[in-house]
Parts: sequence; C-alpha cells; structure tokens
Amino acid sequence: MTTSTLGRACAFVAFSISCLVGGYYVDAADHTDSPLARTNGTLDLNDLYAFQSPQRPENLTMIMTVNPFAGVLSPTTFNTRAVYEFNVDTNNDAVPNFAFRIYFSSPRLGSQRFIVVQANGRPLVSGETGKTTTIRSGGFVTAGQFDDPFFFDSAGFNNGLAFTGTDFFASNNVSAIVLEVPRAMFGTNNISVYARTLNGASQFDRVGRPAINTVLIGAARKDAFNLATPNQDVAKFTPDVLASLMSLGNTQTEAASLAGILLPDVLTIDTSSTSGFLNGRQLANDVIDAELNLLTKGAVTGDNVNSNDKLFSNTFPYLAAPHVIAAQ
Repeated sequence: MTTSTLGRACAFVAFSISCLVGGYYVDAADHTDSPLARTNGTLDLNDLYAFQSPQRPENLTMIMTVNPFAGVLSPTTFNTRAVYEFNVDTNNDAVPNFAFRIYFSSPRLGSQRFIVVQANGRPLVSGETGKTTTIRSGGFVTAGQFDDPFFFDSAGFNNGLAFTGTDFFASNNVSAIVLEVPRAMFGTNNISVYARTLNGASQFDRVGRPAINTVLIGAARKDAFNLATPNQDVAKFTPDVLASLMSLGNTQTEAASLAGILLPDVLTIDTSSTSGFLNGRQLANDVIDAELNLLTKGAVTGDNVNSNDKLFSNTFPYLAAPHVIAAQ
C-alpha cells in the first residue's frame, strides 16, 4: 500500500470510527453507531460476543451489551418496553432457527425481573438483574451492569493514528445480558449468531461482527442497516461495503472477497473450537487490531490497547464488575 493510499485509508476509517471525548459521542464497535441508535441507549446494541464456555465446554456463551457509558450517557436499567434478542442460525441462510427473547419489568428496590422466552413462545427461565440464575435444561443467565468489555484507543485513532495506548472505554460501564446454553441444543457445531433490540414490535438495532455498520456503511445508510435483517445484507448492502473496502486501498477483487466474508453481518462460530475471532468473539479478543489489519491490508496493525482495563473471569458471567461512577 502506498503512502497516499494509506493516508486515504486512515482518513476514511478515522471518519467512520469517530468520537467526541467531551460529549461522550462515540462511533466504535457499535456504540451509538447510527442517528437512531443515539436516541435511546437502552436499545443501542454496543457489542455481541459468542464463545465456547471456558468453564463448561459443553455450553455456548452469548453476551450482548447496551447502554453505552451507563450512568453517564445512558441509564443503568433495561427498557421495559423493549425486546432484547439473541438469534442463532444453524443452516447458513442468515435466518434464525433459534431465538431467545428477554423482557424486563420496571425497576423495584434497585433491580429488575426478567424472563427469557424461546421463539416458540415457551419460557426458558426467569431471573433478576444482579443475580445468576440456573436454567433447568442446562446453562445460566444473568443481566445487569458491568464494566464495558470493549477496548480501543479511539481518541488516538482520530488524532492521525497518534496512538497513546489509552483505552477510551476504560472506567466506563454498560448493561449486559449473559446467556449460556448447551451447545447440543442447536444440533450442529457450526452456527451463526446475531443480536437485535426491538422497540415494541419494531426492530431498533442489530449487531453481528464488531464495527461492520460503523466502518463499512455510509452515514446516510446506517439507520437502514440497523433496521434490516442479515438475510437482506448481501442484496442490499454489498455495494456499500465494496465502495468502502475499495476506498481503503483494496482492489475490486480483494473487496469482493472481503465482502463475501463480512456479509451477512453475523458472528460465525464453530462451537466445538476454543479459537477466537473470527471464530465467534471472545471477551479478550482484540477485534479492532484484527479488523484494522484486515481492512487496510496490514498497513494499520493496532492501536496499542491490547487488553481491557479490568481482567475478565474464567467463570460465569465472565465480565468484569462495574466501575463506581461518580454522580454527575
């Protein structure tokens, strides 16, 4: 990649992954990734993780986070009119064969009750935020406030790649739902996962792999991307992704090859494997380094933030405890 091409690539990605530090406006991973998402943090999907449980290899763990900068920019509670949904596709058609829908009650005495309902309408388990609940058929679930597991020097990136190794997301919290279920229930090891939120009956946001909408979809189409479903991605958004990839210095052939991997926007995973991203996504995976390296053909290899500000656990729910946020 030539110097001028690298400059264009950096400028493009810096524009796409943007932040305003003082105002807590962020576009990274999927935090506030579209105009609509910025209107309601409780429905704004930040990140999705899917990995074989390190504690129980027979289980699949799925985590979604919402409420970017919880307690500062967003609330610390879940939306009582929303549906939070994990979707699992088992036959590679980008249409879910399994869905787990989570509904929350109004806060009472500092916590919320919730119920997990399967796609067939059958309740799987109910619980209370801040507590771990065992699922009778196997697995566990919890929901509540945690340290934001995403790590990235977004301020340094937007300062002409002057990385300082400062994690912009350090000392901040999110709300998270952690659901662990037996891998055997899906009937295959090779699955794909995506999450979405619904405002009533209407889809509000969705996420598969990190930063697809943020980096590869133009500003005018970001809401449309979040309101679409993965089985529509190839037909609707391939031109957007190709244009973005070519602006990063990829040839048309290279861009087409990458687009075939990145769309549809789902996390593909072999649940029998313990390898990480692009095989699902583990909490400790440095996905920004991986994607910058991939999208810029090795011209940008990392941001010098190589791990989260808090250690993750090898036991459920794996996320780190929340930070104490001073009153605003």
